[in-house]
Order: sequence, then C-alpha cells, then structure tokens
Amino acid sequence: QMRTTRKVSVWPVGLVGGRRYERPVVENGKVVGWYTGWRADRPFAIDMAGFAVSLQVILSHPKAVFKRRGSQPGMQESDFLKQITTVEELEPKANNCTKVLVWHTRTEKVNLANEPKHHLDTVTIEV
Repeated sequence: QMRTTRKVSVWPVGLVGGRRYERPVVENGKVVGWYTGWRADRPFAIDMAGFAVSLQVILSHPKAVFKRRGSQPGMQESDFLKQITTVEELEPKANNCTKVLVWHTRTEKVNLANEPKHHLDTVTIEV
C-alpha cells in the first residue's frame, strides 16, 4: 500500500504507545484525529512506522529534516511532517486505517500499560 502513496500516507501501527495499536481516525476518507495512548494533542500523533512519504515530496522540500536531536520527546514525527504536509492532505491506507499491517517491534516484552480497560475506539481491529 505504500507504493500508491502520492504525497504522505498513514496507517495503524500495532503494539505501540503502550497499546495494542494506535491509528489515525478517519471519517469520509480524511484523517480527523488520532487514537493514541500518548499525547493525542500532537499535530501528528503517529509513530514513525505509521507513515510513508513519496520521493517527490522529499525532493520538493529539500530543507525538511527529521531531527535526531532538538525535538521534544515523541515530537520527531510531528516536527518532520509539519514541514512537508498537513493533516488534511494525509492519505489513509489499510482500509481507512482500520487494519493493522505494521507492528512496532522491540526485543523486549510488549508493554500495554496505556491500553484502556474498556474498548474506546470506534472500530474493532484485530492485532
């Protein structure tokens, strides 16, 4: 699905942010918010594994950088994406962000500390 990215596409990521998954919330084919366990107020409340950027966008924004240092914790993705797109321009993939096709993996036990006790999302997603 990344191959069909025209500008910047997004999708859910499993096992991230202390939850089973995090995802862009999509209505009528547009991203309208974020289902996340941490700082939903971020401009792009998304994990690095949850988006793709076309080469044309990178080439048309030569000064855009992904800061390794200098961003607040958890703000690297937002700081980068703010330089190249807007939330309104995001292209939802994975069946309007209702399917987990990517997992955030580490070589440690999965942490689900931020997983709500009761299902709070508007869709049911199998992880």
